[in-house]
Amino acid sequence: MKKYFGLLSPEIAWALLRAFLGFSFIRSGYGKLGHFNGEALTSTLNSWINGGGKIPPNPNAWYVDFLKGTVIPRADMFAKLVTYGEILAGIALFLGLLTVLAAIAGIFMNANYFFAAAHTGASTQGINVLYIVVQLLFILAWVGQYYGLDKYLFGSLGRRQN
Repeated sequence: MKKYFGLLSPEIAWALLRAFLGFSFIRSGYGKLGHFNGEALTSTLNSWINGGGKIPPNPNAWYVDFLKGTVIPRADMFAKLVTYGEILAGIALFLGLLTVLAAIAGIFMNANYFFAAAHTGASTQGINVLYIVVQLLFILAWVGQYYGLDKYLFGSLGRRQN
């Protein structure tokens, strides 16, 4: 019998953290449904690129070039990718379903949010870095098997048995 000195076992703590992050993605994506379109994305990206008010211009010239040359011309498509990507990655993380793939998708989204908007404030920068680190830990710890559907899909694959 394992003894834990905290209130929660590590497995429950990982599962709760995974569910919280999944819920955060679902909530963010759901909040975009119906109104986050190419026009809204273009407006947001232009404000982050050019700055204004208390926001400085984006210092990542290489990323600004990517936004101007790739994302903004296809803003409608990217707005849908952001919205549904957040919802789908969130559902997968929440359920512990294909957690590694969901975490990789989440890392990709958070890295893009970081490069697009980290210069706008410490909280935007910090939350994206935190989410990236947590999702890397999800991958390394194989947390979908802790009270998640990955346990039923993959058994104890990648888990050390004590």
